Amino acid sequence: MARLVTGLLALALLAGAFLLPTGNRARLAALEAHELFGEPVLAADGSETTLGELVLAGPAARTVDGTLQLELYGVRLWADAQADLGDNLELRRSIVRGLRATAANAGHEFELVGELAPEKGGANFYLEVGPSSLLFQYTVDDVDTEVLDVRVEKDWAPPSNLSLLPPLVAVALAVFLRRPLLALFVGVLSGSYLIRRGTGAAVIDDLLGAPRVATNLFFDEFESLERLMIIGFVVFMLAMVGVMTRSGGIRGLMDLVAGLARDARRTQIATYLMGLAIFFDDYANTILVGSTMRPLSDRFRVAREKLAYIVDSTAAPVAGLSVFSTWIAFEVSTFNAHLPAAGLLPSDGYAVFLRTIPYSFYCILTLVFVGLIAWTGRDFGPMLSAERRARSTGKLLNDGSTPMVSDEATHMEAEEGVTPAAWRALAPLATFLGVTLFEIFRAGGAFAADAQLFSIEGITAVLYNGSGSRPLLIGSLAGFLVAAVGAFSAGLFLQVFDASWKTLRSMGVAFAILYLAWMIGSVCGELGTAPYLTSLLSDAVDPLLLPTLLFVLAGLVAFATGSSWSTMSILLPLVVGLAYTLGSGTDLAATGAESGQLLMVMSIAAVLSGAIFGDHCSPISDTTVMSSIASASDHIDHVRTQAPYAIVTMLAAILTGYLPCAYAGLSPWLALLLGSALLLGVLFLFGRKSEAA
Repeated sequence: MARLVTGLLALALLAGAFLLPTGNRARLAALEAHELFGEPVLAADGSETTLGELVLAGPAARTVDGTLQLELYGVRLWADAQADLGDNLELRRSIVRGLRATAANAGHEFELVGELAPEKGGANFYLEVGPSSLLFQYTVDDVDTEVLDVRVEKDWAPPSNLSLLPPLVAVALAVFLRRPLLALFVGVLSGSYLIRRGTGAAVIDDLLGAPRVATNLFFDEFESLERLMIIGFVVFMLAMVGVMTRSGGIRGLMDLVAGLARDARRTQIATYLMGLAIFFDDYANTILVGSTMRPLSDRFRVAREKLAYIVDSTAAPVAGLSVFSTWIAFEVSTFNAHLPAAGLLPSDGYAVFLRTIPYSFYCILTLVFVGLIAWTGRDFGPMLSAERRARSTGKLLNDGSTPMVSDEATHMEAEEGVTPAAWRALAPLATFLGVTLFEIFRAGGAFAADAQLFSIEGITAVLYNGSGSRPLLIGSLAGFLVAAVGAFSAGLFLQVFDASWKTLRSMGVAFAILYLAWMIGSVCGELGTAPYLTSLLSDAVDPLLLPTLLFVLAGLVAFATGSSWSTMSILLPLVVGLAYTLGSGTDLAATGAESGQLLMVMSIAAVLSGAIFGDHCSPISDTTVMSSIASASDHIDHVRTQAPYAIVTMLAAILTGYLPCAYAGLSPWLALLLGSALLLGVLFLFGRKSEAA
């Protein structure tokens, strides 16, 4: 019955997408205008450059005391009829975003004069929205140089409610049919058809051309070195665990911790603490914690859905909050160039991030909730059913479920006659962590003479510059080799290859789902899913409601696109100027400037937390897929059991966090205490112990 209700809700969500408005063409064009600064143009000497670089080198720009200064004058939008004031303001913000991003990418210290009010003699921008194209014109006048007039025209179709179709089709079919591979494939194919439909070809050509678009999308992902390294990382990590199992390392490790984790409750607490400890990267957290703790959780009949939840719900929140993670510099880089709009310097980005931490209500409350669930042993909803099934019958998976890793790999045992030894597990795990961190620091420039490792800015810059899939791949390969050496020491040689092959052979469907999830993300990018959702909530509302709306919007975008990082990169550049301007007119703090900055901090935190919330609920998220892989859980069962917990935490974040902090000036620390108390109350009111069945 629960499955039927969930499926009907998913189908209702899909049907509801068609009832949404098609979108304001002028507003959508304004939101995407910043991308036009990357269009190629010819410079005065005939060389090819980008529009953004041309503007920064043009007569409206000058260097003052080492800082590139640009004067901005007029901004005008025309779309079939005179655009309203809100559309023109959105265009101005988008142009400012594009100029700041161009300057940041070029490494300039940048100051924009006339960001909020016209600066006579500065650059003028005119955007004309045609039936199927955008015309972007840049001029400079009223200066002692000849008039500059540069035009860029680009084919363009406005994103519509149909841009939601591919992800919603995938989600609805996945929940209703419980076949994520088929669901994602249909989602990609429907998106490919819509991409073809945007070319203006005949309907029959669109239908015949959709598979070709899907094929191109697949090869784009398959040829991506970054994607291949992620696949390699997963393969070597799980092969390492397979070899550790066959050589008796996992059994030795289980015997070692058996005194601490001697029942299901303690095993969940140990998994939770391990999730908190691996704070430097979410991928490493997910695969390492899930794959190494799975044998222990299986021994004590912890449902695979529960393991996947603990793994998934500690990985991104920890990485998103930790100052010493690969996430932080990325997050700061998405908004620090825009801080001058709030009277701050770009170098204040890390200080602003530190201020956002107590307002990251969803991330913190999620970590609290996971800990409370593990500590109390209570669950509710579909997770309670899963845990009671596992405890009472020993069935770690639901009847009819398809784990992301086959039974052949998960039921692997130590080789007969081999004496268990914990070092055969601990040495590979320590090698993986050590080599991965070393590679991150090496690639990030930590060993350079000018490295600044004793400042937040310096260490996070090293982590960000050194992050990526390559360190994870190298670390997992090193760990696998050490695991193989441990197996050789136990007299196992051919068994190493057998264990590795069984692991790899069991991963085919999982990798197909992972690639299709990436393809869905590409489809959403092509169709403009994120800009469309953004446009729905872009009109000015009560300023104090802005953090809550941004939290919900970030959740919707991340849910639909399956990517929290993409959501942050899309929304955070929009937040700084908007939140500061709206907040300056409120009484959040003693002065208008302080009120604007406080609303900005809350809004940035809301986007960061909302993106992770949406990611947790999305079956097309790569981190959600990887949590299912690491835990050998059925993917749809993982999403189905995790979503209610994520939604409860989301409601707590809004009701005890963003709303009272904005409207009543509540301290974020008190809000976190209230939110934690609310979650504890929910557990004791609705939760039941699994052993009570």
